Amino acid sequence: MPATHVTPDNHEIRVISIYATRWRHRQFSDRQPQPVHLGLGRLEEFYALFRGQLPQVIDRTPHAVGDLAFTGPDDIHPADRGAGPRTSGPVTITRAESWLFVLPSDQMVAILDFDFLSGPLSVDPTPTTRVLEHCAYAQLRVGGLDLEGHIAALANKAGAEEIDKNPMLPPERHQVVFAPYVPGGELPKEEILKTIMYRVDPPNRPEFMEVRRPSGLNEAGHTIAAVTPYVSLLYGHQEYIENSVFLTAVHAVGTTARFRQIWHRAHGQVRDFRYKVQNPDVGKQRRADMEILVDELGNMELDLSFSVETSGDLGLLIPSLRLESFHRELYAAMELRERADTVSRMFSRLDASIRSELTAIEIRERQAEEDKRLRRDAAVSVLTFIGVPVGFLVAFFGINATQVNTDWSMFSMRHYLPVYLAAGLLALVPLVAFAVLNGRALRRSRQDRQERQARLRGNSEGA
Repeated sequence: MPATHVTPDNHEIRVISIYATRWRHRQFSDRQPQPVHLGLGRLEEFYALFRGQLPQVIDRTPHAVGDLAFTGPDDIHPADRGAGPRTSGPVTITRAESWLFVLPSDQMVAILDFDFLSGPLSVDPTPTTRVLEHCAYAQLRVGGLDLEGHIAALANKAGAEEIDKNPMLPPERHQVVFAPYVPGGELPKEEILKTIMYRVDPPNRPEFMEVRRPSGLNEAGHTIAAVTPYVSLLYGHQEYIENSVFLTAVHAVGTTARFRQIWHRAHGQVRDFRYKVQNPDVGKQRRADMEILVDELGNMELDLSFSVETSGDLGLLIPSLRLESFHRELYAAMELRERADTVSRMFSRLDASIRSELTAIEIRERQAEEDKRLRRDAAVSVLTFIGVPVGFLVAFFGINATQVNTDWSMFSMRHYLPVYLAAGLLALVPLVAFAVLNGRALRRSRQDRQERQARLRGNSEGA
């Protein structure tokens, strides 16, 4: 943030609290003019070039400083390691505004952005830890509404679509603290940074939540950048870097929320299939039973690739080493790539399971088609057995020839025995042909059916 009006005893700390929402906005477009909202400096041209793949603002609402109030118990544990006096009075807000962003995946993210007065972070981190504690648990009221009600009002005003009736805020959230560089002041020590990041007093257990340091944003003696899954801190950076980090954090929180929604939906689809559609008996599943599950999983796999995995490499869009280093460390801290890999493996295993099931269905269908063919051939042979001799006899007795005497009965074996013998031989031809051509297949089909029934009975008894 700008270093104007900054003295060693007077800091204006900026905190942005980013919250995933239960809303989606389906009017994302890279053709609509984007209002000027964040000063991105030399990175502005890249945002304009790739804005269709980055978050876009759909609402920005300034608030009077009196509209923002903290609620809930103030159970901050002040650090007491001799770093100087502690501030126990109320936090003074100097600026507040709300933002709504929409991601390319239509996921909507809400931000509460405000400044407050604080002493030097190197001396007293208590006001900052107190603010972060309230923001982390959404212990805020804006304009008389709790935070979820305030976000819902903004979402309704923006024409967003509610995708979850649960009135609670989703769990995905992240706070970013921006502190100005103080000429002649000291940089916050490591213990102070950990107090801010963990919101508890050292000593801590770093193996449970590692503080990451983006390589491009830590300049000895001037700037600091630290990242954890829930809090990031930047000290002494230019405004355009802060705003770029702001945009990156918004993208990360929205991506995490979309990832959770995909995982939850996939789990629900598989659970519903198991309990409502899947046939517990072996060999009874039908192809139609798999249609909805396969279609839904295919849509979710596409959504995972588009909404989560494509956002993992900001360097493809904005060639800034400093911003890319923060993006990489934030995604690593939030374990987005690992979680995406986990869900991708789940989809791969589901795909393999579905393919196995479809293979079994295809085998049964081919067996059923073979049985139908044999029955069809047998029916044709029977009809031919009846039709050929009848047709032969009708044709013979219908011709005008000396061998056909009108004075003789057509049933006279003494006169027409050779004709009936010929008709009988013609009747036997299709039966013999069926027996020769399909007899082996018929026996094999009957044997396979018996063996399959025996195996199914064995599996049922074993279960």
